Amino acid sequence: MEITIPRLIIASYKGKNGKTTATLALSYALIRAGLKVSLFKVGPDYIDPSYHLAVTNTLSRNLDYVLMGDKVISRFYKYSLNSDIAIVEGVSGLYDSIDGISEVGSTAQIAKLLKAPIVLVINGERINRTVRAIIRGLKDFDSDVRIAGAVVTNVNQRQLEKLRIAVEDEGLIFLGYIPRNDDLESIMQYRHLGLIHAEEINKQRLIEVFKDVSKFIDIDKVVRVAREYSEPLEVRNYVSLDTSKIISNEVRVGILGGRVFTFYYPETIERIQTFTNNIKFIDPEVDQELGDLDLLLIGGGFPEVYGESLERNRSLKSDIRRFIDSGKHLYAECGGLMYLTDSIIYNNEEYEMVGAIDAITIMHRKPMWYGYARARVIRDSVIGDAGTVLMGHEFHYSSLILRGNYEFVIKYERGVGIHGFDGFQINNAYAHYLHIHPDTYDVIGRMLRRILINKARS
Repeated sequence: MEITIPRLIIASYKGKNGKTTATLALSYALIRAGLKVSLFKVGPDYIDPSYHLAVTNTLSRNLDYVLMGDKVISRFYKYSLNSDIAIVEGVSGLYDSIDGISEVGSTAQIAKLLKAPIVLVINGERINRTVRAIIRGLKDFDSDVRIAGAVVTNVNQRQLEKLRIAVEDEGLIFLGYIPRNDDLESIMQYRHLGLIHAEEINKQRLIEVFKDVSKFIDIDKVVRVAREYSEPLEVRNYVSLDTSKIISNEVRVGILGGRVFTFYYPETIERIQTFTNNIKFIDPEVDQELGDLDLLLIGGGFPEVYGESLERNRSLKSDIRRFIDSGKHLYAECGGLMYLTDSIIYNNEEYEMVGAIDAITIMHRKPMWYGYARARVIRDSVIGDAGTVLMGHEFHYSSLILRGNYEFVIKYERGVGIHGFDGFQINNAYAHYLHIHPDTYDVIGRMLRRILINKARS
């Protein structure tokens, strides 16, 4: 089976150069031209895909070789099927990798696996002729990586012509530019984990901004580069997953969300939907109770930013404690773990949280861990039997001061967690710092199967 869909990898020579901005501008312009676009993000990121969805109304999928291996090819095929063009946003610099030595985890690796051309994003601020050296070095570094075009971001009209000439003199096709834009800078702002999540900003304003900046993209050239430089790609052992079959609507699942807990992969929701359509989204700032649930999910997010409103909602926090005490199943990651502790200290303020885990969460100015993690389950638990290996990622600026005695469930082989350990299990509730993609290890499916077995026995 061959993939022939035209495709582009949006990459740059370092992070924070405008890859997301360029991805959104190209994607919006393509959709406005009547093309069906599929969107992807290299790596495990939650935040950039939230902008893809907000601007294009298209779910974006992660392509992560570290977590998924060669399955990235079949994932690409599955989620680009029936599209006119696929746009893949890269991560960090083009050749930056998990260890800084090999290509594993890099945008370049994904580009080679997908046989896709690179569109190089160039930050046009305070640079002109040096761009030629950058392009030449990137092209020469790995001849199997095909850099075909370029988009210049953050550029004024005085610099634009110089940069266009530099790009074209190095053999790249100039695909357009994104002018320096105050509205763009004001709405796409950074927080400690990267861009502020799109769920927390004015989406209509965001769309209006990209409606404006996408006018500077040459769609005809973009499509031509994608068509002419994408090579046929063979897909082996592809199995189409039927996500329409419902096992049991008796299972009731709650997902804590709103603007606080936003770190959920689309596949997590889709995996739940193979078990049940009985799904309830709960806003932890507003909703007063969980309702009748069998499983509660609390994903990552920024509970520290919304500490005041979370503290005020004592009714929901009390209901979550009751839910845990009753033996119902709960799964929480990172921000969800922080929410389950006694309190969060952030910017010299302390906010009362759920209190299911006897610990205080402290926010720091520097990350405790920022990247891929590997852990091993060291005792039988609701998430896996002893010996199970978990691959995921940790992105957190917090640490825990434990006040209770806990027997941890997992031990890190790469990563930090809580002094090298992690995983709190209270009855059938489980929480840890680690983020796990469901196509790497199906924690949610395991819990739902446990619930169904228990229901069948009762």
